[in-house]
Amino acid sequence: MREHRGLEALALAVLGICAPLWLLLSNLYPLATRAFVRYEYSKPSFPVATRYSAAERLSLAEATLHYMRSDEDTEHLVALESQGRPVYNLREIKHLVDAKRVMRGAFALHAVCGLLCVLAGALLWCRKEGRLRVLRSISVGCLALVAILLAIGILAYANFGLFFTIFHRLLFEGDSWLFAYSDTLIQLFPVRFWMDATWMLSLLTVGECMSAAVLAYALSGRLKETQ
Repeated sequence: MREHRGLEALALAVLGICAPLWLLLSNLYPLATRAFVRYEYSKPSFPVATRYSAAERLSLAEATLHYMRSDEDTEHLVALESQGRPVYNLREIKHLVDAKRVMRGAFALHAVCGLLCVLAGALLWCRKEGRLRVLRSISVGCLALVAILLAIGILAYANFGLFFTIFHRLLFEGDSWLFAYSDTLIQLFPVRFWMDATWMLSLLTVGECMSAAVLAYALSGRLKETQ
């Protein structure tokens, strides 16, 4: 009996953590697309590139995104040229390699979270009491993530530079992520791009988590009435 309760408690904890995290990581997919890059570049207020024309800038950005989302190695980046010169220097290529590793790790974590949610939900859903706890765990987990994102959002709004620095210090070694304004990575993906991506990711996740929490709460209420 104790082992069963312990397994149930573990399953509930997994759901409370993995369900909202799965929603958060799901929103990385639409951001890492050509459509999002084109959307950002189409904004009248988006910073212009001083080294590249609008057409070449878009072409290089999409080629870089292809590297990030494919199995291409660094030769793909080395081969990119503009006016007969390499687009990326060694420092930028190293950072893109690191960024690709982080992105793949995030996508792998997304898959793991989804699998764990299915397994935990299947374990608990066979009993009415378990179903009620599943819904409550998802609701609480989603609301907790909303609170965390709001706190992070306040920091990002107050000082995006500090938020940006903390984020990169956590995921990258040393100062490999610092570049000059004239470097290609900043020309293609200026800070404005990352600000917009951060807000888009946060707003999508908050909306989804709030919807999931409200739905789970409503379903748990109906489930209690039938017991």
